[in-house]
Amino acid sequence: METFTYIFLLVGLAVYLGHLAQRLRQPRIVGEILGGIIAGPLFLFIAASLFHEGHKIHLFLSTQYASTKLTSLVDFAGIMIMFGAGLETDLSTLFSSARHGLLTAVGGFIVPFSLGVVVGKYLLHLELLASLYIGAAVSITAVALSVATLIQLKKLKTKVGMTIIVAAVLDDIIGVMLLSVIMNMTRGEGSFSIKHIFIMVLIAAIFVVFSVLLGHFGKRLRKYFRLMMKVPQERFSFFILFLFLFSIISHFAGLHLVIGAFLAGLILGPFLKRSEKEIFSNWIWGLFAPLFFAWVGFSVLFSSSAFGIPLLLIVATAFIGKIVGAGAGAFFSGLKPVESLAVGFGMNGRAAVELIIAEIALRNGIIDRNIFSAVVFMAILSAISTPLLMKLLANKITTPARTARK
Repeated sequence: METFTYIFLLVGLAVYLGHLAQRLRQPRIVGEILGGIIAGPLFLFIAASLFHEGHKIHLFLSTQYASTKLTSLVDFAGIMIMFGAGLETDLSTLFSSARHGLLTAVGGFIVPFSLGVVVGKYLLHLELLASLYIGAAVSITAVALSVATLIQLKKLKTKVGMTIIVAAVLDDIIGVMLLSVIMNMTRGEGSFSIKHIFIMVLIAAIFVVFSVLLGHFGKRLRKYFRLMMKVPQERFSFFILFLFLFSIISHFAGLHLVIGAFLAGLILGPFLKRSEKEIFSNWIWGLFAPLFFAWVGFSVLFSSSAFGIPLLLIVATAFIGKIVGAGAGAFFSGLKPVESLAVGFGMNGRAAVELIIAEIALRNGIIDRNIFSAVVFMAILSAISTPLLMKLLANKITTPARTARK
């Protein structure tokens, strides 16, 4: 019963405030995140003044307790958002943005990571391992947040949209390598195996290449697929199972589940009828997206320790590093200055992974509560600002992604 109560509370507030944000000509995502902040931190603040800390209501509104009821469902919501993005993406247009995405991913990772390590080591005077965690936290992009913003702004199929998607997928692979190294160091294994990292990258690359080839050659089979599977319920079951399968394989390949979900949507796009895509779209934007982004807001931890010099430095590092790094990579790949800036804004969103990183670091005593709170606030500020900043340039993002030559 508690799970349904959480869903009712989060989705209800997210849908209402998302609608209100849209009425104010702002992205729905902003309202949905604010709905989660009201449901979590704000209600928790009110409850703290009325009830003692161990009270059932106080416990119910805490992120730690809510996560035990909603973690799997929130993961599924993120998967569905990326699946929907894959359904709307054409493989040939994705190919055409490969060069732009590669340079964007490199710049969007190296610059913020380097700045994060320098700020952590020399300005916040942290240990090397803590500085590496800061670098990792500010260099990761929330793929689902960026994709959802592009879809709501109707800019997914532009050159900017395709560049962000390619760069986000590549960033995930780079992030996996980095986290593997840091986790080894956290366990006391000061050194790491180059061979182990190479195998991880190779497996991830094989999975991505296999998925792309399957999507390319699978288009030839869509006529036979429609003849074989005519029952709507069977078709729907097949699509969902295929989504689960690729998400599972993506996990075992060392990538995030959402990357497998996106690739599954990319492969299945040509097989779905227009009416079937509309059904998935209604579910995604009517339930899963509001739940996912409300949870981002719900996860915020308001604490006096979050405010101060660490917060200012980490936020500045995250915003400057990601926008400048990704934007410069996009510019040198051939995009226009305004398009490059839009890419930098789109790559700046953060929502979930960096919170997990911060939680691991706190639990292992690598960072203290002050740094942890600052990272959490950095994530929520970037999550709210990303759709707002992208909307400022939405009218200038008009160049459609070219279709790659066959």
